[in-house]
Amino acid sequence: MQAPYSFTRNPLALGLINFYLGISIALGSISSLIIVLIFSAAILLYIKNIEEKELAQRYGADYVAYKKMTPFLIPRRSNK
Repeated sequence: MQAPYSFTRNPLALGLINFYLGISIALGSISSLIIVLIFSAAILLYIKNIEEKELAQRYGADYVAYKKMTPFLIPRRSNK
């Protein structure tokens, strides 16, 4: 499978964090960088503590197997 969800379980979160991080760096504003980091931490905590539990309840063993194969946020390098 070559879809985004085969590389990371949270491609949307990864994209948003990178987008807003890039904007804050381009602006050169420490305050915007701090806001982005707090926002990112909040999103990741929500995903890890709430969303993943709901997905495990909904999809059971299939989701648990998917979690074991796919990283939470940062994609692994492929040796293909």
